[in-house]
Amino acid sequence: MMKNYLIEVDIRMLIDGTVVVFHDQDMERLLHMDGDIEKLSYEELTYIAKYQIPTLEEMLEFIDGKVPLIIELKSRKKHSVFETKVAEILDNYKGLYAIQTFHAKTIKWFNKNRPNVIVGYLVNKKNLKKMPFFKKYDFININMDIVNDEKLKFLRANYLVLGYTIHSKEELSVKQKYYDNLICDNLLEIDASR
Repeated sequence: MMKNYLIEVDIRMLIDGTVVVFHDQDMERLLHMDGDIEKLSYEELTYIAKYQIPTLEEMLEFIDGKVPLIIELKSRKKHSVFETKVAEILDNYKGLYAIQTFHAKTIKWFNKNRPNVIVGYLVNKKNLKKMPFFKKYDFININMDIVNDEKLKFLRANYLVLGYTIHSKEELSVKQKYYDNLICDNLLEIDASR
């Protein structure tokens, strides 16, 4: 049964310019190796990985517009090269998507070069104070541990506000009334218990 959840994915650009769906910069947790994934080529990554790491194009082909996507741009290296590459890939995608990032430069790039793309600002403890000074984003995705109810009411009066990260059904039932949408880490477990 299709539930029409949206999907949030993280993408990085490898040294050869290939854009892959991969969360961590360090390969230790997911590939059990030391090192920075962005220093590998796709051929090298394919050789060392025990499972297929999809490219952005492969992931988009698989999703094929069936559900909306939130795509987080993770790489900080080669600013504007990464954004350009991602935008060119997404220019051919017919499904609904939004971009999100912690990096103001990425938001500015999309505002200037792809003004019709929905862009979100990811907020954590490090950049919380920068948030009011940079307002050209369509939504905020905020770490739920750093915002109190008063601040959240103010933010929701002015922005679409997502929260991250839900880890349990109980946490979902408490937090869902405070946010416009939530990012869940283990949705299959949470949804199975509903």
